Amino acid sequence: MKITATKPVKSQVTLTIEIEESDLAPFLDKAAAQLSKEVKIKGFRPGKIPRDMLEKHMGAGAIRAHAIDLALPQFYAEAILKEKVQAVARPEIKFTSEDPLIFEAIVPVMPEVKISGYDKIKIKKEKLEVEDKDVEDLIAHFQKQSATYNEVDRPAKKGDKVEVDFDGFDAKDDVALEGTSSKNHPVVLGEGGLIPGFEEEIEGMKAGEEKEFDITFPKDYHSKRFQGKKAKFKVKLNRVQEMHLPEVTKEWIKEASGEEKTPEQFRKDIKTHLETEKARQIRRKQEEQFLDELYKLGKIDLPNALIEEEIDYAIEQSKQDLAARGLQWDQYLKFIEEKGRNIREEKKEQATRQVSLRIIIQHLYKEEKIE
Repeated sequence: MKITATKPVKSQVTLTIEIEESDLAPFLDKAAAQLSKEVKIKGFRPGKIPRDMLEKHMGAGAIRAHAIDLALPQFYAEAILKEKVQAVARPEIKFTSEDPLIFEAIVPVMPEVKISGYDKIKIKKEKLEVEDKDVEDLIAHFQKQSATYNEVDRPAKKGDKVEVDFDGFDAKDDVALEGTSSKNHPVVLGEGGLIPGFEEEIEGMKAGEEKEFDITFPKDYHSKRFQGKKAKFKVKLNRVQEMHLPEVTKEWIKEASGEEKTPEQFRKDIKTHLETEKARQIRRKQEEQFLDELYKLGKIDLPNALIEEEIDYAIEQSKQDLAARGLQWDQYLKFIEEKGRNIREEKKEQATRQVSLRIIIQHLYKEEKIE
């Protein structure tokens, strides 16, 4: 086996590997032995077919092709070990000659990292503040989970739980808009469960009343076809219920948290929890800002194979996430493609950042002798 290697260009080394027939001979025997188990020839048992009979039945080229498939990983491994090439991803293989058998392995290698000034990066730390209002808001959230409701005969107001029928129409031609209708839709007024302005229109209505009004969908609305669109809604209020929150007592705290605490201790523990959570968020934000600065400073010529492998990994993660939610990947991919989107292109920028940062950080570990 003859091997020649180029110097790294754009984080890739090209190995040219010439295979002599004597090197390939053991693999021809192995290929013939494997194929004899799979091929059926009258008069011969599987695995007992002589090689000359196989060549007559299949052609010598088929056996040779299978032998090359078997030999290629070993020849490639021997070549990178001999030339001391540190591969970081799968190679791209190109055959350049049949006789003699020559192939090229374009091998991605660890790219050179150029970075300076990282020791001058400064990330401002946010002030950690948890106010009494934050504590009371979280307690109110817990209270709402065990709130009770009773029906009232009065105009609806903020904080009430109501049930409404609504139908949406195009404001210009009064044509019904698909996906904008609901019956007995539950809403807690003031919580922002509907598009901005909708709940305010319901306030002041009584059960049994009907109303029409125009609403403009937000420009950042999740459905693109409605973004910034003006619509007319016909609404009927079916039910108004007043919310009653439980008092913050030792009994309610035991029921809500499973622990016996005084209201004072409960508030103190909630504040500690909020402070811990906020500290974690601040730390995570600082880390992200620091990594952003590292990414900007680093100059690195990534081999495309590394990016493609990272995209493969990200897509596999997406598949698992969808499967956990009971969704089919093929259906999701079809939906994406129908929208004219390319999922690999969409993930390329993030994949490039992820791979670059990993290599930059590995470089800095060595540079700073971090163990």
